[in-house]
Amino acid sequence: MIPYLNFGLMRLPYVDEVYLIAQTTGSVQRFLRYDELEKYHGFVLIPFETTMEHPVLMIRPDVCLNLTVDHLKNEVKPFRAEVYDGDKTEYTEVFSKFHDAVNSDFSKLVLSRKIEGTYEGDELSVFIKACEKYPRAMVYLCHTQEEGTWIGSTPEILLSGSHSHYRTVALAGTMPFAEYLEWSDKNKEEQAIVARYIRNTLAPYLSVLEEEGPYTSRAGHLAHLKTEFHFSPLSSVSPAKFIELLHPTPAVCGMPKDEAKKFILNTEPYDRCYYSGVVGVLDTKGETNLYVNIRCAHFKNGKVTLYAGGGILPDSNVDSEWNETESKLQTICSVLK
Repeated sequence: MIPYLNFGLMRLPYVDEVYLIAQTTGSVQRFLRYDELEKYHGFVLIPFETTMEHPVLMIRPDVCLNLTVDHLKNEVKPFRAEVYDGDKTEYTEVFSKFHDAVNSDFSKLVLSRKIEGTYEGDELSVFIKACEKYPRAMVYLCHTQEEGTWIGSTPEILLSGSHSHYRTVALAGTMPFAEYLEWSDKNKEEQAIVARYIRNTLAPYLSVLEEEGPYTSRAGHLAHLKTEFHFSPLSSVSPAKFIELLHPTPAVCGMPKDEAKKFILNTEPYDRCYYSGVVGVLDTKGETNLYVNIRCAHFKNGKVTLYAGGGILPDSNVDSEWNETESKLQTICSVLK
């Protein structure tokens, strides 16, 4: 394993290098407000809902290195995991509550679930396998003394860039990848809701906003509808402000945003923790690369928890939504073997 108590590894899409940020002394910094991140640089792990139990965590960049996957292979010890099937009965009951709410109060809600298992060995091997299997995704590993290890393979940018040029994406709608795809009206509307939210939310804080899409984007064995937004912020607006504006996006929460978030917190039968939060490198004076923490797993004390979710609209049905989460869970399940 990496010889630091607190560190983050990140492999960006379509590159070979792995970026390491490590803290050599002390505990990681903990924040309860996004504006507290101003002027900081480090590897961040942001929860779905920031609380005293799950604050924003930042790993200080005492050590910054560019590594290769082959170099990391020399550090790996054996790994083995067993993951148990999910409970569709419970999911069906919660789906009914979400679906009723969408038909009455919301244009979209995102229902997630988790599955659990056990593991032994070095989680670094999971990160390496994910890097090799998912070249189109951002793959990360974040380890802290308090939180354990989070690993994910996510295609969804929250904020990427520096100074006068940033980008974000609206990524929603999911199908198994195939050479020829025909998107349903449900998937198109799910993606359009996210794109409208980003467009309308960012506009007052920008000098330039350009769009590309929607188009089909591959992420491993899945395909999504994607719109890219390229923008230049007003001089007074910081990356930390964009985190506050965008997170959580309707792709992991719903609309209207604040009401949807409250409904999820009150109705989902578990704590999302850092799933559907934000992860990556924040540098308010340099290059920022932050992604939505989906297709991820949490490892701690021999227990592994995997997460997946999907958007619920009026024409959603429980079987197709369950199957979508099953497909998404395979992103990480497939690299645990």
